[in-house]
Amino acid sequence: MQEDKLRSYLVDLPLGGWRYFDRVTSTNDIALAWAQAGAPDLALVVADDQSAGRGRFHRQWITTPGAALAISLVLHPTPPELHFLSHFAGLGALAMHTALKENWQLESQIKWPNDILVNKCKVAGILIENTWLGDQLQALVIGIGLNISPRAIPPPDQLMFPATSLETALGYPVDRWEVLRSILYQLVTWRNQLGSLEFLKVWGDALAFKGEWVTISGTGGHDQVGQVVGINASGSLRLAGSNGEEFLIDAGDVHL
Repeated sequence: MQEDKLRSYLVDLPLGGWRYFDRVTSTNDIALAWAQAGAPDLALVVADDQSAGRGRFHRQWITTPGAALAISLVLHPTPPELHFLSHFAGLGALAMHTALKENWQLESQIKWPNDILVNKCKVAGILIENTWLGDQLQALVIGIGLNISPRAIPPPDQLMFPATSLETALGYPVDRWEVLRSILYQLVTWRNQLGSLEFLKVWGDALAFKGEWVTISGTGGHDQVGQVVGINASGSLRLAGSNGEEFLIDAGDVHL
């Protein structure tokens, strides 16, 4: 039933193929295995439930059946796109940010590098993983988890950051397959602008906590503190220290 309904939403998208599962360990696991077996560009994995979903730094990502989106998309970067591999987390984030704004008039912010916030609460996360053949990139997988209904939100004692759902923010129910279709449409559209000035501008304009002092953890075992300025051309986070001097962060978690 769900698979038949999903098919009608995906029919006009330029996907390389898609697979739907009622339950998987992780959509990224399935997508990575499919990529190694020769999945085409824009091959999509969708699951209703994940038993071992994960986020960055091997954190658990809980997916409640019928209450969330859990998807992974296989991409084969073109030679020009290989120069912008650090932008692919931004690509997933921009796709969600733009889809929510254009289709539901909902303002969101991108918590660098890979979370989507609504009303300062996390509504979605992105996980980028790669598969290699020797030293050659075989494929890149963009995993996206988005809370659709309040049932998708774990108990407070399991949260590392305040969370919300799309339906909570909007105040009414939504069709999650319509949300999926909108995100995929925007991802394909923004991919054509990867690395462009417009891509970087919209990404930077949507950045959360600009002008605020934050702590960056997970960077070599010590925290760094700075005031959020923006992002640079490589997608690194620009911070200003207490002396006003700027420095860059390439990886880590942002906390107020």
